[in-house]
Formats: sequence, structure tokens, C-alpha cells
Amino acid sequence: MKPGPTNQQRLLKEIIEERDRLTRGATPDKLMAYKITFATPEGMKVLADLRASYGGISFVPGYGDVTAFNEGRRSVYDDIMTVLAIVAQMEQAEQQGG
Repeated sequence: MKPGPTNQQRLLKEIIEERDRLTRGATPDKLMAYKITFATPEGMKVLADLRASYGGISFVPGYGDVTAFNEGRRSVYDDIMTVLAIVAQMEQAEQQGG
């Protein structure tokens, strides 16, 4: 019997799927708009505020609806940070000639 994927392989697959979900249909202009917006001093303040407000633990024991609500807010911050990381990776690949 063939062994199943390792935890590392499953995590890598999830990361790739998330990247694809966030960039599906996204033009380079749209991706760069994230960088331009959040690279400004004001944008960095907004990111810091989002992180402080929504980037923490979203679980509230015994309150599934509150946890789901908090998780939705947290995921917006995570999505923004993921797009910014993707843009940085794209720029690095371009600089390296790839």
C-alpha cells in the first residue's frame, strides 16, 4: 500500500491552494494595489491596527457563533498579509530573472 502524504506535504498543498484562491483572476495591477496601499506609512498603521484588533486568537470557548464571527474578521487580515507575501515573492522572482 502506498503511504499517504506527510504533514509537510499536506501543509504545502494547503498553502498553494490558498495562494491560488487569493490570486485567482487577480491582475498584476490588483496585486500591486495591495502593495502600494499597505506600503505607505498610513497603510502600515492600518495593518498594525488590523493585526492588533483581529490578528489574535479567534476562539471563544462555548460560543461557536462568536468564534465564527471573529474568525471571519481575522481571515481578512490573513488574506491581506498573504497577498502582500505573494507580491513580495513575485518581485523577488523577477529580480532573480525568473
